[in-house]
Amino acid sequence: MLSTDVFRARRERLLARVGGPILLLGNGVRARNLPMNALPFRQDSTFLYFTGCDEPDAAALIEEDGTTLFLPVPPPDDVLWHGPTPSLDDRREALGLDAVLPVERLEDRVGQRAPKTLAVADPARNALGSRLAGRPLAYAREHGDPELVSAVIDLRRPKGPEEIAELRRAARATAAAFNAVMSATHPGTHERALASLFHGVLALHGCVPGYGTILTVHGEVLHSRGHVNPIEGGELLLLDGGGEVDTGYTVDVTRTWPTSGRFDARQRAVYEVVLESQLAAIAAVKPGVRYREVHDTACRVLARWLIDEGLLRCSVDEALQTGAHGVFYPHGTGHHLGLDVHDLENFGDLPSYPPGQGRPSQFGTQNLRLDLPLERDWVVTIEPGIYFVPAILADQSLRESLGDRVDWDKAQDWIGFGGIRIEDDVCVTDMDPEVLTSAIPKSVEAVEALVGSGPTPEERLC
Repeated sequence: MLSTDVFRARRERLLARVGGPILLLGNGVRARNLPMNALPFRQDSTFLYFTGCDEPDAAALIEEDGTTLFLPVPPPDDVLWHGPTPSLDDRREALGLDAVLPVERLEDRVGQRAPKTLAVADPARNALGSRLAGRPLAYAREHGDPELVSAVIDLRRPKGPEEIAELRRAARATAAAFNAVMSATHPGTHERALASLFHGVLALHGCVPGYGTILTVHGEVLHSRGHVNPIEGGELLLLDGGGEVDTGYTVDVTRTWPTSGRFDARQRAVYEVVLESQLAAIAAVKPGVRYREVHDTACRVLARWLIDEGLLRCSVDEALQTGAHGVFYPHGTGHHLGLDVHDLENFGDLPSYPPGQGRPSQFGTQNLRLDLPLERDWVVTIEPGIYFVPAILADQSLRESLGDRVDWDKAQDWIGFGGIRIEDDVCVTDMDPEVLTSAIPKSVEAVEALVGSGPTPEERLC
């Protein structure tokens, strides 16, 4: 639990920016399949940032004379099913708020004042906020009061020392989970067994997955769903996962390794250039550097290798100008990180692009999720990769637009290779960037020494 002084200071800064009243809504409980069987609850990140309250169906009214939290009062028989609930006064003291009232008092307290408010992921809560604030709210579309949105973005982008400490805590748990899975990788096991081990180690460290874990031998599928494949020798396994601590902060890490414990020559060549590009991009992370420059730094290293390998038939500059390298690197180098894995992206591109500037239309670069000058205490991911995606290599429109800048026939020879991505979380500082996830092995030698060095998941868990 972060100090209540941290949350109070955040609310004071917000109030100083936009004035009151400000109505922040938390998410509600949503049914999984039966009314009594709920989906896993996750509080709205902005609500969590300003209150520290992770209870469902909560609301907070921030005013000049203090902050009032509104919470549901459980029915009389709730103690039978869920045990005793702390009183409203107990929660007021624990959260350092000025008052806590039953949620039924919210509408009377707001009255006719039309508070500034924000959309959340829960449609029912948005309907309530829209009625009280008199404006449409739709998650990721109608964000809410523009002045409030701008203030929340500005306050949440830089991470305070207490937030960096939480990210380091999440990184330690995630490192333990990665190390366990890498050591447990043997031909003959299964993706679901390795995913179970990853999630189990996170749980032992008090974490939940911060997002849907990607663990697959088909690394060319960027957001592969499910863990359905057996592990065979000679493949590459890609794991993109991160632990979320109880305060809501999550890390986002990717490693790729050979299932047999040793890279073959082709795998090693691609791995080493992806790692080289990642290290070059991390070194470029400094205050004032435009993130597009960080992205282009990674792209130049990858493009040079693609040219040397004969997959591209143009100069590095021409590859970047035309997007030819995007055939093999079709996503951006990273994004904001914090209370969300893609921090603040519920507000679209507003937190990540200058006002009035849209995303590029060029293939590949159109997936760049950040293009602002970096500032101290921002935390970003750095995650270049190389992929051989059959659908991209067969795309007729790309073949026509890029022409012979790509050796399409040679690229076909790589189908089945999969993909390699290496990702770390980096804090911008006035000196060298801090790699928060550096404890997770990524050199060729360290990866090969760890993979397969321990018992299988089945031996550990069964």
